[in-house]
Amino acid sequence: MKLLFTCSDKPTISRNRFHRDTLKENFEYSEVISEKSGYLKRIPSILARLPFKMVGKDAYFVGYMGHFLTPIMRLFTKKPIIYDFYLSLYDVMCNDRKLYSPNSLPGKFTYWLEKKSLKCADYIIVDTNKLIDTLSNEYNIDKSKFVKVHLTINEDTIYPEEVERYKKSFTVLYVGSYIPLHGTPVIIKAAKIVQDMGENIEFLMIGQGPDLKECQDLAKKYNLKNIEFKGFMPLAKLNYYYNACDINLGLFNTGERANAVVLNKTNDSFRVGKPHLTLKTDAMSEAFEDNRDIFFVEDIKPETLAKRVIELKNNPELVKKVGEGALKSYEEKLSNKKAKEIMQEAIFKRLDNG
Repeated sequence: MKLLFTCSDKPTISRNRFHRDTLKENFEYSEVISEKSGYLKRIPSILARLPFKMVGKDAYFVGYMGHFLTPIMRLFTKKPIIYDFYLSLYDVMCNDRKLYSPNSLPGKFTYWLEKKSLKCADYIIVDTNKLIDTLSNEYNIDKSKFVKVHLTINEDTIYPEEVERYKKSFTVLYVGSYIPLHGTPVIIKAAKIVQDMGENIEFLMIGQGPDLKECQDLAKKYNLKNIEFKGFMPLAKLNYYYNACDINLGLFNTGERANAVVLNKTNDSFRVGKPHLTLKTDAMSEAFEDNRDIFFVEDIKPETLAKRVIELKNNPELVKKVGEGALKSYEEKLSNKKAKEIMQEAIFKRLDNG
């Protein structure tokens, strides 16, 4: 079977890389991709070639981000389109980053585009049942279209290894892009509480993004001595820090998106066998269990996060046990191998059977 892959995000990001490798193993594979910088350069480059490359193919796979590509591809074919939806562009722009309101012209266009892209696909890949419910209700999409496939990561660069500790003291790690979804100011305020209580706990913040300056300003305002900021770094370098710290932090914000997603860094943490500490949400509760393979906080108050961090610092046996549970959960249900098995059964076999 001849299959064509395309995506408008970078083809080298972990998610797109995983799909490309998997498809090459299962089909007579070709692709239309672009490594230009930015969507405004990549999308026109792809669209200029895509209709011609679609000729003679039996199926199509649209990787992230496919919102602009899927509706246009449907104009040229009635054959199966597999769409890796990943996350809601509408929710990111209107509710998370608040770049424009839902009732604005850009908001209405984004809603229309997202709904259209979902309607045009035959198979829609998402990672949680909560997101399936949300999209089905929001856009009136038949649930039979959805295929739940957990997030995949680059296992070649993120993996467990024995390394020297980054700090002698108990160290809490944040890795991310400082988007509002992550609730990073909550982490800084929790660090202040921990410092005020005289606890020997360090916070390491790695990455860059919209809320970084606010976090740095708060750290300066509070005169925090227990926090360190490092900028963006590649995955290969991040692997040391994932392994060298005691626990890794997730998200500490509320809202529909926060309630429906599992983060890439969650899987990174599980992959290296380190406990992940995050807000308890529907999506997280669906996949993981507190004190077995993950640690939850029940709300996004800095006091709650600070209390939980101190509890964990004082209970090394529990931290060790949950780290081992996280690694076991990864191997049993979160690995790239498991994702391939799900896709084979839920999508590829159905394509082969017509």
